[in-house]
Amino acid sequence: MHEVRVESGGATLVGSYSPAGPTAVVAVHGAGEGTREWYLYRHLHDVLPPAGIGVLTFDRRGEGASTGDPSRGAFAVQADDAVSFANAIDAERVGLWGISQGSWVAPLAATRSKRIAFLVLLAATGVTPAAQMRYAVAEQIQRGGFGAEAAARAVGLREHAERWVRGEVAPGLAHELTEAAREPWWDLAFLPDALPPEDEAEPARRAIANEMFFEPEPVFAETRVPTLLFYGDDDSWTPVEPSIEAWRRARGAEVEIVVLAETGHEPCLPSGSISNDYEQKLVDWVHAHRQRDDAGSGGGSLSVDGSQPD
Repeated sequence: MHEVRVESGGATLVGSYSPAGPTAVVAVHGAGEGTREWYLYRHLHDVLPPAGIGVLTFDRRGEGASTGDPSRGAFAVQADDAVSFANAIDAERVGLWGISQGSWVAPLAATRSKRIAFLVLLAATGVTPAAQMRYAVAEQIQRGGFGAEAAARAVGLREHAERWVRGEVAPGLAHELTEAAREPWWDLAFLPDALPPEDEAEPARRAIANEMFFEPEPVFAETRVPTLLFYGDDDSWTPVEPSIEAWRRARGAEVEIVVLAETGHEPCLPSGSISNDYEQKLVDWVHAHRQRDDAGSGGGSLSVDGSQPD
């Protein structure tokens, strides 16, 4: 493994590259894990190079050893950064591996550069970030034991906040936020307890709207490279069935979809170990497509036990 540095959009980005053969994968970050130390990034270095597949992981802009303004939620900036690393390594064929937020960024990168030959995406959400967070908040609150009524209140509050972000009339929002901030489930609503001052409101709206109302399905439809999608059958952050439906509308049977049994947003079993089915499919699929041009991979939706998802 050796260090790779690239200049991208005025920032110096730092990554770790394990070369191995003519094919390599560049990992694209989820929202919460912006440095190379996260276990799923390290897992790629452990598993893929011994199988003859190179791996590059990097610190997201403004995090770890990388400079620049933080880019979490700035999908276009992250896409350009991923392409910069893909261009910097010597593999003949480079794909992107992305999880969660990275599964919005990686397809966007693939539409911007012919260098990207394939995509491997985990928890590739097919709805807007705003819709995804409404789903996730309801799941977290109910799984946290606070009940359906609390979940409905939090989702309603998020919808009210979304109207404010769009610049629509949102009467009473500030008061509702203050009141809800006293609730025991508040930390699971992922909302601020107050609105920004009026002179800061418009920039705040624009910044939030650029992320929260991103429409992924048209981007999925623009991708023309083989794509493998992994979902957990118990994901409390991504609405799995609507996401699969979005991919099917966008690309039909060109994508291969695997629903991993006993896993959630990450490909981990209840024991805490990484799913062997995920690991084996990842390696086998990348090898199977290493000689193909930018074309659909074919395949259908299936669970690892062979059953079709509903």
